[in-house]
Amino acid sequence: MRSSLVRNRHAVSEIISSVILILIASSAGIVVYSYSIGAFSSSTSFFQLDTNLKEQQAQERFAIIAVWSNPPNQLNLTVLNYGQIGLTIATVYVNWTAVTNYSAGLGTTVGTGALIAVNFTSPISIQSGSTYQIIAVSTRGSENAINWMA
Repeated sequence: MRSSLVRNRHAVSEIISSVILILIASSAGIVVYSYSIGAFSSSTSFFQLDTNLKEQQAQERFAIIAVWSNPPNQLNLTVLNYGQIGLTIATVYVNWTAVTNYSAGLGTTVGTGALIAVNFTSPISIQSGSTYQIIAVSTRGSENAINWMA
């Protein structure tokens, strides 16, 4: 009789250990599934935001159509928006040096087919007869460059 009780206890402990292992594996699977759902949804959101930005950049077109200077080192740009959506100039570079002192036009949204004047103090000194590269960058990251002779 004792041997049958001992066998039954061993059988019960094997069943309980199997159930515990199944519960542990199921819990680990649920944790991994929950984490992967969050990770995939955040990567999907990032992809959608990036796609929307690329779409807007494709619709955004602008050109620097005129540059003139007022001594000392005051530059004026006229920018034409010929794209399908409005644009805002975020920054301007003169010979790859960022402009920091704006007097007008920066951050102003301009509609399709409209002109905007951006006035600023050049970060480098302007010398007559020299050529300068001027780059305007929009808030979406589109850019337009022009070589201008002072």
